[in-house]
Amino acid sequence: MEQDPKNQLDFNFAADDLLEFPRDLGEEGWFQFTNEQKAAFQRVEDKFHIVLNQRVRMRLRGREGVLVGKLVLDSLVLPPPTAETIRLRIGNVAFENTDIDDFQPLED
Repeated sequence: MEQDPKNQLDFNFAADDLLEFPRDLGEEGWFQFTNEQKAAFQRVEDKFHIVLNQRVRMRLRGREGVLVGKLVLDSLVLPPPTAETIRLRIGNVAFENTDIDDFQPLED
């Protein structure tokens, strides 16, 4: 029985081709998005002298006791670069950055 030259098994694939996987352009877009998001969070942290998405111990002006928890933005929307204050939250307690009397980042 003679083999058909168009048979798939007869293709001679170069070894280099086996190591090259197709690139997922959506994945590159995701990495770009997360890098831009990290940079934006870093700008907010630098401007307001805080740490976001980390556990902190914090004392607020006019409030008794200490808050301990993960410090996050109160909104999913990042503040504009011209913002002078931002809303933050620890648990269900929301406050302005200007209400912070003292805070310490905690080890996870």
